[in-house]
Amino acid sequence: MSDLAALRRVGLHVAETAAPVLGFTLLYATTSRLPPALAAGLCVAALVAVHRLRQARSVWPAVGGLSLTAGAAAVTVLSGEATNFFLPVLLLRAAVVAATPIMLLLRWPPVGLAAGVLTGKGLAWRRCPSRLRAYSVANLLWVVAEGALVANQARLYLADRALAMGAFKLLVEVPVHVLLAVLMWVVYRRMTNRPCPCEGVHS
Repeated sequence: MSDLAALRRVGLHVAETAAPVLGFTLLYATTSRLPPALAAGLCVAALVAVHRLRQARSVWPAVGGLSLTAGAAAVTVLSGEATNFFLPVLLLRAAVVAATPIMLLLRWPPVGLAAGVLTGKGLAWRRCPSRLRAYSVANLLWVVAEGALVANQARLYLADRALAMGAFKLLVEVPVHVLLAVLMWVVYRRMTNRPCPCEGVHS
């Protein structure tokens, strides 16, 4: 898979991840009731999972996305708090942000790992110093932006503002994630514009 194809897949993943939040937020905003909002979120998550499977993509993103939404719905039902619909993803994102500096120090940038999966090239990039540096720099951009987004969502969660969390996800986070993916790709391409001497070397 080419880098541009991987970039398009990232954009699709961002949209698919936001879709259940859109369903939940719209229904909760119009009805102020959790049951229909949760039902909408789960239905959209199920549709996304079916779409992923029909596109012959890996089963794990489909199962994982639906399971995460189902878990969020269960937590929300048990607590009766609409903000808890966003809690599982918020905790997951916070954990990734916290772990990223450690992985960067160990020279295992998560962005490189994700790119290896998306492009089908695995860990080949780790044999090329320029690619390793490029992914590390791109990952620094990501962790700063993602850290700021997670911090704002945590603030809204503590203030018990469920609708604001949904609106922020859809109106701010989705565009930022798409622009961030493009920026990281540009940085990566600029830092790897010369052929790597390790290219073509197979383990």
